[in-house]
Amino acid sequence: MNERLYCCVDGGASNTRVALYDDAGHRLGLTVTGPTSLTVRGTEAWGEILGALEQLARAVALDDAYLPHIHFGIGLAGANNNAQRQKFMAAAPEAGALRVSTDAYIAALGAHGGAPGAVIIVGTGSVGYRIEAAGRCRLVGGWGFPIGDEGSGAWIGRRAVAQVAQIVDTRFRKRVTEMHRAVMAQTGQSRDALLDWLLSAPPAQFAELAPLVVEHAGWGDTAALEIVSEAGREIDTLAEALDSARKIPLALVGGLAEPLDAFLPDRLRTWVRAPQEDPVSGALMLAQGRAPDETIMWQNR
Repeated sequence: MNERLYCCVDGGASNTRVALYDDAGHRLGLTVTGPTSLTVRGTEAWGEILGALEQLARAVALDDAYLPHIHFGIGLAGANNNAQRQKFMAAAPEAGALRVSTDAYIAALGAHGGAPGAVIIVGTGSVGYRIEAAGRCRLVGGWGFPIGDEGSGAWIGRRAVAQVAQIVDTRFRKRVTEMHRAVMAQTGQSRDALLDWLLSAPPAQFAELAPLVVEHAGWGDTAALEIVSEAGREIDTLAEALDSARKIPLALVGGLAEPLDAFLPDRLRTWVRAPQEDPVSGALMLAQGRAPDETIMWQNR
């Protein structure tokens, strides 16, 4: 084996997409594995990535000595923490090459074909990201659960569970709806059951409740509508911080981007455009050296 192979990773807090490409950029396979967010997994994320890569390598009958030919392009949630990113890179296996960025960077690369533009990721967490013409990148949000991730799946789930806790305590001052009953079917309806659920609940577990809330909002459930409408406003706030003039190309990506579309403010829906390609395609640009190294400029203006 003499040719390069590209392992491209889009890693989040709930799941990770791993793709293998040949030297010509043709996709050989793609698989989905568990979470690789550095905030959640740290250097243990390598276990998920290498396990998925081994599965793909077996599927295309690579020999056992494939790692020296692998050029990694990896975008991970939590990689905006430089200390975590450096630890992750230091734990890397011997390979052909390694480039690591935030998941937001590869999402922006894919969404705009490597050209300047912005994205907002709305998945388990949320973050706003902009690639500027000079090649610099700006990031807003991305502070993680529980203090950040506004408008995300974890944020939506946390809002719903907080209301359920008040209902269990008989402190909820609004009407109990079908959404609340559906959430309680997942979390339990007593204090002990809810405490047990909370004790082992990472952000992804809260995010698993978000589709249920969005579904009930679509049915006109008042409590669900209130939560998802607030989520839409929070996403719009991220967009405003990226470009107050609302002129640069903007795409929404992530598992909740499409389900939440109907609940976004009109001024945001008219601005957003469909992404050109997915984040894995952005990871391929990274792996192939077709994108500059990520230089994050924290939003301070």
